[in-house]
Amino acid sequence: MTKFDMGAAWDDAVQLLRSHSGLTGTIAAVFLFLPALAVAWFGPVPIEPPSGATVDQIMATFRENIRQMVPGSLVVALFTIAGTLAILRLWLSRTGTSVGEALSFALTLFPTLLVAHLLAGIMLALGFILLIVPGLYLVGRLALIAPAVADRRIRNPMAAIGESWRLTQGNAWSIFFFLFLVALVFGIASVILGSLVGIVGGTGAGIGRILSGLVEAGFGAVASFVSIAVSAAAYRQLAVRRSELFE
Repeated sequence: MTKFDMGAAWDDAVQLLRSHSGLTGTIAAVFLFLPALAVAWFGPVPIEPPSGATVDQIMATFRENIRQMVPGSLVVALFTIAGTLAILRLWLSRTGTSVGEALSFALTLFPTLLVAHLLAGIMLALGFILLIVPGLYLVGRLALIAPAVADRRIRNPMAAIGESWRLTQGNAWSIFFFLFLVALVFGIASVILGSLVGIVGGTGAGIGRILSGLVEAGFGAVASFVSIAVSAAAYRQLAVRRSELFE
């Protein structure tokens, strides 16, 4: 059984981040940063519950905020899927792919990855309903869907899920903890940075919203960019160790 090496995967992720940095950075800016910034600046302002609000009022405010967030979050998610495919194609292709070719590829395979993510989301939701642990396990098993689609031009969403499932066999928990550690670092940094921005610019409209939106979108784009590199590195390690050729 192939053993996943977190240290080697992180080293490879760093190398990927340095590879095609100008091209992948531009794609990340357009597809990961700008949509999030637009939503942060021009999207609905979160509603605050009234002073002394009851539990019902707090829950009603929470539901309304969720309802307002859904359209913008969907737009950001769709752009993220397209950007992820283009970036992965640049990193995983062995044929000197240009930005135009990577974007064309992303548009072509976009429906596949979208449906695969929807199906994976349903699987994860069911897993977390079953006392959380199965959901955490599934995070590791489904982590390589996007790299598999980008590298192998998989057009069948179920085949993409199956490929991730096959490559992660015996390494689900190692991959989960790898992703968890990366997410934990960014989560802690996000809380600290958000607090500092709140102190400097405040939390109200005007300069506070502009500054917080800029920092939130920028930090989110960087976190997504690193996460894409991490998944690509894990994929490259497991695919190569199984003596498989990239396309």
